[in-house]
Amino acid sequence: MINKTSYKRQKWQLANSDKVAIDRLVSELGMPDWQIQLLNQRQLSTTEQINNFLYPALDALPSPFLFEAMERAVKIIKKVMKSKSPLVIMGDYDVDGVTGVALLARFFTALEVGFTCLHPDRFSDGYGLKANLVLEIYENPGLVITVDCGISDAGEVKILQQKGWQVIITDHHQPPLTCLPPADAILNPWLKDCSFPFKDLAGVGVAFYLAMGIRNYLAQENYWPTGKAPNLRKILDLVAVGTIADMVTLQGVNRILAKAGLEVISQKSNEGLQELTTLSSPGKLVNSEDISFQIAPRLNAAGRMGAAGRASELLLTEDRAQARKIAAILDRENQQRKSISSDIVNEAISLANEKKKGGHCLILHNSEWHEGLIGIAASKLARHFHKPTIILTGKEILKGSARSVEGVNIHEILSRCKDLLIAYGGHRAAAGLTIKVNQLAEFVGRVEEYIEEIWNEEIGTPVQLVNLSINKNVKIPQLIKFNQLLQPFGQGNPEPVYCTDNSCCLRNIKLIGKDRNHIRFDALINGEWQNAIGFGFGKDAFNYLVDRTNGCQIAFHLQYNSFRGQNKIQLQLVDFIVP
Repeated sequence: MINKTSYKRQKWQLANSDKVAIDRLVSELGMPDWQIQLLNQRQLSTTEQINNFLYPALDALPSPFLFEAMERAVKIIKKVMKSKSPLVIMGDYDVDGVTGVALLARFFTALEVGFTCLHPDRFSDGYGLKANLVLEIYENPGLVITVDCGISDAGEVKILQQKGWQVIITDHHQPPLTCLPPADAILNPWLKDCSFPFKDLAGVGVAFYLAMGIRNYLAQENYWPTGKAPNLRKILDLVAVGTIADMVTLQGVNRILAKAGLEVISQKSNEGLQELTTLSSPGKLVNSEDISFQIAPRLNAAGRMGAAGRASELLLTEDRAQARKIAAILDRENQQRKSISSDIVNEAISLANEKKKGGHCLILHNSEWHEGLIGIAASKLARHFHKPTIILTGKEILKGSARSVEGVNIHEILSRCKDLLIAYGGHRAAAGLTIKVNQLAEFVGRVEEYIEEIWNEEIGTPVQLVNLSINKNVKIPQLIKFNQLLQPFGQGNPEPVYCTDNSCCLRNIKLIGKDRNHIRFDALINGEWQNAIGFGFGKDAFNYLVDRTNGCQIAFHLQYNSFRGQNKIQLQLVDFIVP
């Protein structure tokens, strides 16, 4: 345990690992103990688990027919293909839904099957399967396939079926505890009777498995001449984007799909993704961070600021000029989104400071805040104040977005207030809710009361986990290579945080950026100078460090800096401790 208080007023703690397992694995694998330590922190405790993690292979993917209803779904789709009945693909408006719709659309295009893609509008339609969107377009019934939605939409399924439509649901959200929608087939790894061994697929992952099931079934029936079946590897780029953006665990099946998908992205075969990459991360190999912070926000901007269909259109087009045009629109919408988000965050921080409230939860309301952006604001305030945060907007009926901190299950807190809520949903770290304005005061009091019951000093103190403290046995070139092997990073496989001992020295500390809110410097680690950057540290950190360049400890990520076509390693500062 490092257990020191830092510049960010965080306690650094070394992540837990199993010393007995590490010693055994060092002997079995002949790897340095620091590498085994990093792997063991990812809950990898056997040689087989480690080899599968370090070298994920597509041929290790489970069969699609382990989904309980896969064969039934495939047979329904085959009949629709033969009859040429209408086929509608309806997906959620976030990145997971958009990429899943685009994936199935690309697959059905390869099969030369006609289809229509639909996304509900975040504001006018809301989340989920919307029967009216289908019935407004078609008089004759056919088949609706959902992506990343539908598992809670029994009423909408019934409306479609009454009009003669068949419905296949592909979803990854938790099924309702009571009765399932009466769909013709449901593909969801969380279903009670589903024997698919990996439960934490993204919505796009379930859609990919449907495509795999169709391909395998038709291939067994000699549907194509030898060697002419669609190559599913070509659409793994969409799986990678949706999986990483949706923050499902990047281990097991998801790691195999995401790692292979990143390789496909590097081949630049998807015109839309290529244009987004040119705008956001020019001249570099795309990694999971680029997807999370550059590509996904631009795709999400379509649903937040305009129409989600524009994002799936971008991912489907094979016309470079059209891709460039749509990407530019999404980029502008994302800039608008960032500007409005920044205003909301600044207003919310001011409002929180004005209240000077000593409670353990922030609940803030402004009727003018943008409904599509309050989730982003809630995330930033939760990190800024290290408190569970709920941001609400609206007048009579309020829509809210909640984000929590480690140790507080915000979904459980909301469930204890469900008698006050019109609707709510989510998980322990993030949730959404709808409430009448006249219930807000009682809601605020009860949430604070329930959080007070569980609050303790450990929850209230922000902790920075450190994965590896670098000693003289850890050489930076070796660390760089192994860090690459651990990628892609994300939920369930977090980017490692490394730290130095107090022998680290700094030099050439400079303020950079248009607003001079970043710092650049060199750090001496184990006798080698490394380039480093601290995004957002700004003038306060600069003034703090400039006269304290010896005997520092820095915590950092290892990242590549792309400049003029060259990728060079740099340390990305996370936090620091100085005497």
